Amino acid sequence: MRRWMILFVGLCLGLIQLHAQVIVTFSKPGGRYADSFLLSIETEELDGGPFQIRYTLNGGTPSVESFLYEHPLSLDQQLCSNSNIYKIPNTIERYRTPLPKNVERVVVIRAAAFNAQGECCSNVATATYVIEALRDRTIALPILSLCVDSVDLFDWKQGIFVPGASFDPARPDETGNYYFSGREYEKEGYVEMIGEELLLSQDCGVRTHGHISRRYAQKGLSLYARKEYGRKHFDAVFDGQDFKCKRLVLRPFSCAWTPMGFQDYYTQQLAGALNTFSSLAVRPVVLFLNGEYWGIYFLEEKPDEHYVQSHFGIDDKQVQLVRDWAGHDKNMDFDASFVALMDWLETADLSDDRQYERVCQLVDVVSFTDYVLFETFIGNRDWPANNMRCWSADGSPWRFIFHDGDAIRSKDFSAVANALYDGDSLTWPTSAQATLLLRRLLQNPHYRDSFVLRVREITKLYSFSSRSEMRQAFNHAVTMLEPEVAAQSERFGFPKSVRRWQNAVGHQQKYWKHRSRQFQKEWVQTINEQYGTSYRVRRVAWWWLVLAGIVVVATAVGIACHRKEC
Repeated sequence: MRRWMILFVGLCLGLIQLHAQVIVTFSKPGGRYADSFLLSIETEELDGGPFQIRYTLNGGTPSVESFLYEHPLSLDQQLCSNSNIYKIPNTIERYRTPLPKNVERVVVIRAAAFNAQGECCSNVATATYVIEALRDRTIALPILSLCVDSVDLFDWKQGIFVPGASFDPARPDETGNYYFSGREYEKEGYVEMIGEELLLSQDCGVRTHGHISRRYAQKGLSLYARKEYGRKHFDAVFDGQDFKCKRLVLRPFSCAWTPMGFQDYYTQQLAGALNTFSSLAVRPVVLFLNGEYWGIYFLEEKPDEHYVQSHFGIDDKQVQLVRDWAGHDKNMDFDASFVALMDWLETADLSDDRQYERVCQLVDVVSFTDYVLFETFIGNRDWPANNMRCWSADGSPWRFIFHDGDAIRSKDFSAVANALYDGDSLTWPTSAQATLLLRRLLQNPHYRDSFVLRVREITKLYSFSSRSEMRQAFNHAVTMLEPEVAAQSERFGFPKSVRRWQNAVGHQQKYWKHRSRQFQKEWVQTINEQYGTSYRVRRVAWWWLVLAGIVVVATAVGIACHRKEC
C-alpha cells in the first residue's frame, strides 16, 4: 500500500511539473525563406516564475551557459555555426580526402528556458532556416537538417562519428566508435526535412548505419522515432504522399560502388514496378549536420519488422525477420522455422511434385522468383550471400524484401552464375547456402517452365527504350541530382569530379540499354545447359516469321517477273 502511495504522489508531482513547464516557440517555423528577417523566440508560460531563454547556433542542446536571448535575432550569416565540425577527423588516414576551404551553412537555432537555479524548465525548440538571399546557389533537393550534440558525435570515448577509443590499428576495418551498435549507443537528435515547405520536424534517436560506409567521412545513419522522444512514428512526405514509419536510414552518396552514386535509389524505383516482393520508399536529400553541409544522402525506409508492420498491418512482435540464409534474426539468434526449412532443402528433391507443393506452402514462390530475377537483372554484385531479407508472420510463407542496390553493374560479372553457384569455396558474394532454395526449385520441370516464362516477361517489362518508364526514371534521377554533384564532390571527394560522375552515368546507360537482351540470354542458356531442357519457342517462332517473310518476298518477285515477261 505504501508503495502505491509513493507512486501516486510521484505521478502527481510529475503532472504538476509538466503543468508548470514553459513552452518555447519561434515566431516563424523552420523552412526556406527568400530574405532575412527578425526572429522572435516566444514563450507560453503555464505557471509563473522567473526564467531566461538560452539558445545555441551549433546544433547543440542549450545549457545555462548558452547565448542569452534578449531581443529578436536577425537571421544573417553571423547566426551560422562557426564550430567547423567538418574539420574534425572522423575516419582513419586511408579514407580521408582533402577538406574544402569552407562548407555551406544554414541557420540552426535551438532554444530553451532556464529557471533561477539554472535548471531547464521548458522543451527544447529547434528550427532550421534556409535564407536564399544569403546563399550563392539554390539547392533544388529537399534539405534534411540533423542536430546532434557534438560530444555525442566527436568525443573520443563516446562519439559515434570518430575512430575514438575503441579503434584497434590491428583491425582497422572492423573497429572504431563508429562501429558501436545497439540501443545503448543511440544518441538523441532532432531532424527536419525542408522542401517547398516543412515536411518533417521532430526529435529522434540517431545511430551510425551500414558496414563499410561507417568508415567513410560521409557516414550512413539510422533515425529512430520513439515515444520517449515525443512521437512513435516519423510523419514524413515521400513523392507528395504522407508517409508513416518508425525507422529511417540515411544512405550516403559515397557508399555506392561507382561514382554514379544513385544506384540504390534507381533500383528501388525499378523494383516498385513489381508487387510480388517488397521495395523501399526513398528520396534524395541534401544533409546539413548541425548546420554544416554534409552532401547528398538518400532517405529510405529501414527494412525491419517495423517496415512489415507499417506496410502489411501486422504487429511487429509477430513478425519473424531473417537477415541471412543461415537464418539469423535481428538479434543474431537463429530463427528455428527458417533453419528447419533450409535443413530440409539440403536433402529435398523438388522434382517430386509433393515436395514441391510443400515448399510452396513454406515460401511465397512467386515473391522469391521475382526477387531473384530482379537481383540478377540489375546485376547486384553484393548478393545473394549478402543483403538478404525475408519475413513471415504466424507461419505465413516467407516473402522477400529488396534492399541495398549500391553494387549494381559490372560488364565482366555474371549475376546468373552467382545465383546458381553450388561450390564450397566461396562465402561472398555468393555461396551454396545462399543459392540452395533456387537450385532446388529449378529441379521441378513445372517451376522451370514458369521461371523461363517470367524471365521473358521481365525482359519486356524492363526495356530501356527511349520512351520507356525505365529510361524516363533514370533521366529524371540524373536531372535531379546533377546540380548537386559538384558540391558533393568538393565536400567528400566522391565522385572525384563532375566529369567522372558523367562518365559513370554514361556507362550505366549503356549497361541498361543492352541488359534486357543479355539477361534473357544468360538465363535461358544457363538453364538449357544445366537442366538439359531446350527453351527455343521464341527462337522457332522467329525463324518461322523469317521463312514466311522470305516466301512472301519470293512470291512477290515471281509475280513481278511473270508480269514483266507477259
